[in-house]
Amino acid sequence: MSWILILEQLLNGLQFGLMLFLLAAGLTLVFGIMDMINLAHGSLYMVGAFLAAALVQATGSFALGVLLAVPATAAIGMLLEMSVLRTLYARDHLSQVLATFALILIANEAVRIVWGTDLPLSMPAVLSGPVELLPGMFYPAYRLLIIGVGAAVALVLYLLVARTRVGMLVRATSR
Repeated sequence: MSWILILEQLLNGLQFGLMLFLLAAGLTLVFGIMDMINLAHGSLYMVGAFLAAALVQATGSFALGVLLAVPATAAIGMLLEMSVLRTLYARDHLSQVLATFALILIANEAVRIVWGTDLPLSMPAVLSGPVELLPGMFYPAYRLLIIGVGAAVALVLYLLVARTRVGMLVRATSR
């Protein structure tokens, strides 16, 4: 096995791990701060991805579509919190798990009804090709972007939670 293949697989593992981190960080923070189990957290990522793909197609701009999808997804999350999740705060964890699992099923079917099972998204030219990291080692640019964003979010969350007054308050209330 060549060392280039090993490095590529290490980068693939790092990229996949950071994607899982991005999904798990929100779930962990919500549970730690609010004592609320929201299994539908990942469904909001799915809705946001489909919104981004639809907005990219509608605007013709990848950056604009993604920038518009973030507040739209946040608004959906806020509406979901005000209408459903707020009623679950005082309930036990089993009720929260069952209700948010139902939200997963509802979100999956809503996405399937609105967009179908697959919404093609063209990669922008900047992210569509490989980047030569070392001589003979090419790696997809979009995966490098995911690694960069994941690492940046991890660093910002660490600094926020470990080094700020807000983080101190969060740590104090979650124990």
